[in-house]
Amino acid sequence: MTSFTAALGAELRRRVERAGGDYPPLYPAVILSASVAVTVVSAAQRYPFEHPGWVIAGLVLACATLVLDLSVPPSTYVCFTVLASTLCFLMVPVPNDAAPLQLILTAAIGAAMYSLRTGIRVAVLCVALVVAFGILGDLGSPALYALGVACGWLIGYMVLIQKRLSDNRARVLRERADRAASDERRRIAREIHDVIAHSLSITMLNVTGARRALEQDRDVDEAIDALTDAERQGRQAMSEIRNIVHVLGANEEQPPTTPAGDRDLAALIDDYRKAGIHVSYRVDGDLASLPDPVAAALYRITQESLANVVKHSTANRATVSVTVGDSVEIAVENPYLNGPARDRDGAGIDGMTQRAALLGGTLETCHNDGTWKVRASLPTRVMTDGLGV
Repeated sequence: MTSFTAALGAELRRRVERAGGDYPPLYPAVILSASVAVTVVSAAQRYPFEHPGWVIAGLVLACATLVLDLSVPPSTYVCFTVLASTLCFLMVPVPNDAAPLQLILTAAIGAAMYSLRTGIRVAVLCVALVVAFGILGDLGSPALYALGVACGWLIGYMVLIQKRLSDNRARVLRERADRAASDERRRIAREIHDVIAHSLSITMLNVTGARRALEQDRDVDEAIDALTDAERQGRQAMSEIRNIVHVLGANEEQPPTTPAGDRDLAALIDDYRKAGIHVSYRVDGDLASLPDPVAAALYRITQESLANVVKHSTANRATVSVTVGDSVEIAVENPYLNGPARDRDGAGIDGMTQRAALLGGTLETCHNDGTWKVRASLPTRVMTDGLGV
């Protein structure tokens, strides 16, 4: 019995929700309850039934309206059955008649559920019915009922406007959440790309050096040093990847550490030098004075540019120049002699460009006279809230 009652209650709730369209279930539940109450009071006012035919017809049409509300999707046809039911009750006039209250509810429903044109038509029909029985019948205070219909329509229309505003706000919030999620995915992709590209580039160079040392020179010590550097780079990459994964679901009070400063840049360039890339490095200004987001972006841009030297150039030479002034200027140049310029639509260049743009800076790449150049300009002061560089 309990399961049957629960199933019946769930089915009734589902039907009430469908009757309300996109509105919360409370809205149709209140309207339907009020409609039933008005119908019962209207019938009770006409007891004893001098004209039972009209009262029975009004009750039948009211019940049919309730069944239609709970059985089919919202439709304007239901409004006409309500009007017909009210007309039947008005054919038996009584003092202080409650039947016209059904028209007020109908006007409110028409304004809230349907288009503006349809809602106005329903309200006009309701007013016309009140006026007709006020003139031709014995309905008392028709002006008051007509005013009630107008107020009902106005309330329904205000509910419709509020719903549309709420829907628009929800849509805007969803779009913002989608954009934020997309930005976060791109940020994570940039971080993972930079870490893996850098670490694999140096690891590949070290492993290649170790192989050549063993094959050509039989220099075991040099091979061991190269493999040791490769192992260190691999461990560092794993540590940075774990750090990125930690950020995805970690406490915001424990922000990840990001490479920054002259010492980190020098260590980065030293790694490439150990791996066999001849890097000329020059700094003008104080890198320690830079904000963390700018310093992190500077590090990552240098890291990606040097990784591209390994992937795309056979000259094994590069020049890194950093100038700190009103803005931070970085230039990375390397010989590029093998065919046409590299594709500028790769993930690495896109990532560097996005990093610079997030800080309000710019990044340009060009291929000129056998030299590949990466030039970036970053502001020395930025708004750090919400920046994921």
